[in-house]
Amino acid sequence: MEDQKIIELIQSHKHDKVFTALYKYFPVVKKMVLVNGGRAEDAEDIYQEALIVFYRKAASPGFHLTASINTYLYSICRFMWMEQSRKQQKQNFVEIEKETLSEAEFIAEIEAESQFNLAEKVISDLGERCRELLILFYFHSKKLKDIAAQMGYNSENTAKNQKYKCLEAAKNKLKLLKSM
Repeated sequence: MEDQKIIELIQSHKHDKVFTALYKYFPVVKKMVLVNGGRAEDAEDIYQEALIVFYRKAASPGFHLTASINTYLYSICRFMWMEQSRKQQKQNFVEIEKETLSEAEFIAEIEAESQFNLAEKVISDLGERCRELLILFYFHSKKLKDIAAQMGYNSENTAKNQKYKCLEAAKNKLKLLKSM
């Protein structure tokens, strides 16, 4: 079943078909939990909680899916498992009261991760030269003059123009992915 159809069913309160379709994503989450030291029961609990979070979010008016449902659910589950693992590790050593995230903060974290995954996809889809140029400029804080020399451009202006073209290409790819 397509992601958009699932969202439509959730928003029209047709739960039965939705949950049957969503459980096809469970094996991936189960594997992630098992590989990271959990049990099958832990995976089931995490997945059921994630379905509730996803359902509430998807049922809200104005919900816009920014990644596939599979990615969205996996991100929720991964985040929940990391939180649970962290809590268990802390309890094993010292009893420390830890403030847990509210549902709104949790959903904001999931959406931020989804946006990060989207940006990562856009950058990986760029050509190697564009990717290298943007990484040098934004992550390594190199000056355009140094980038021009390192990448073999004739001048600083050529590097500046290439950076602009690469950013435009990235923006266009991002718009295209968001519209899907």
